[in-house]
Amino acid sequence: MSPRDTHGLGYQQVDEDQNAPVLIGAMEATARWDATIELREWERHHLRLAEGESLLDVGCGLGEAALSLAEDLGSTGTVVGIDASTTMLRIARDRAHDAACPARFAVGDALALDELDRSFDAARSERTLQWLTDPQTGVNELARVLKPGGRLSLIDTDWSTLELDVGDREVAAQVREATRDERGRASNVGRRLGGLAQVAGLDVLRETTATQVWTTWNPDDSPAPDGCFSMRSLADDLVATQQLDQAGASRFVSTINDAARNGHFAMSLTMFAVIATAPVR
Repeated sequence: MSPRDTHGLGYQQVDEDQNAPVLIGAMEATARWDATIELREWERHHLRLAEGESLLDVGCGLGEAALSLAEDLGSTGTVVGIDASTTMLRIARDRAHDAACPARFAVGDALALDELDRSFDAARSERTLQWLTDPQTGVNELARVLKPGGRLSLIDTDWSTLELDVGDREVAAQVREATRDERGRASNVGRRLGGLAQVAGLDVLRETTATQVWTTWNPDDSPAPDGCFSMRSLADDLVATQQLDQAGASRFVSTINDAARNGHFAMSLTMFAVIATAPVR
């Protein structure tokens, strides 16, 4: 199979993935989602970063979100981006040449940050917790490095909200079943963000959601809707949980692709966001 046939989104080991360029392209596409743009604007408004403050971005990926927020920190501020992928960080460092403030991008473990306690005015993590083996430990680490009164922004997807309409009720039900339960990763962590922050000892100030909607997709031009996984990858999940056999998986993919070609494709996915603050002691 070619990367076009097997495009699934998996960011646990980007550097070892033979389809790393596909993953990077999907990450860039996800950053262009209307839902992502809406939540980043909401985040910026409520983080209220000030000149001279420090910001930590865990799971910074290609660095575009952190570098955009750097504009609010002024020349005396500091941005630190942490990611597990050297491939991603190489791109982030290239982009940092024109950063509004000093920016450092380093390889790190979101579950054991190599940063001092109470050392950042603000921290963020976007679409990262779903890839961690222990999201609560990840949020605990973010809370640990916040100064008293420091602000935390969490943004993540909840894949259990995925809805697919191709004019076939059986397909829609199969998609809901495939994404209902978490298998192997915290794919539905979005709706738990507030609870994770509270357990970490933070005070939740605000929560919101944004829904990404796709109304068109041509499977002959792209293996997947913009920034999403392929329908073949979704079918493989159904096979892995014994909800479909291989023949059924082929019919599943063909039904979706044919509907999309004929202009009968709609899909939606909800992202969640939280702003929390560290207690002042």
